[in-house]
Amino acid sequence: MDSGAKILAKRYARAYMALDAKAHGAELETEAGRKLESLRRLFEAARPHMKALTHPAVNSEVRQLVLAKILGAGNTGPAAAFADLLVRKGRFGLLDDIMQECLRINDNFCGVVRAEVYSRFPLSEGEVKRIQKMIGCVTGKKVNLRQVLAERVVGGFEIKIGDTLIDATVRGRLDAMRAGLLKG
Repeated sequence: MDSGAKILAKRYARAYMALDAKAHGAELETEAGRKLESLRRLFEAARPHMKALTHPAVNSEVRQLVLAKILGAGNTGPAAAFADLLVRKGRFGLLDDIMQECLRINDNFCGVVRAEVYSRFPLSEGEVKRIQKMIGCVTGKKVNLRQVLAERVVGGFEIKIGDTLIDATVRGRLDAMRAGLLKG
């Protein structure tokens, strides 16, 4: 995706979530979660029809009809109005990126950091809690940790937090040792 589309996706997401400069509160957090969930449901319902909603050869009236059928008669909430706006502006193709940005905005608002731990075998509950506590101490946020089984990890684990990768694998340690020996 080009940088212009990323900027647009961020702007649409900020406008939809409407959390800028608002103080955190349980009620506002619940409302943001509801908005995010309704957008996710809309996205899942629209996924099979993305071609019709985004193809340049399909005129806007047909796109509006397709969206109306996806939404159904009674759906008039914020997600439906937002989807209607995206279809009218020809920006429905940005929905996936808008969803990701909405999730990021919600996580920042709620003080949550998402992380993934990659390991060869499932980690014990105690190991998961230790990793969550470690990440929470470093970031100062609540941690939403997802386990991913990866055959490439022979021993140990990798932790991915955003763009940061913490390599605590046997292969990573051996590579670091090799690099140290080659330097010295």
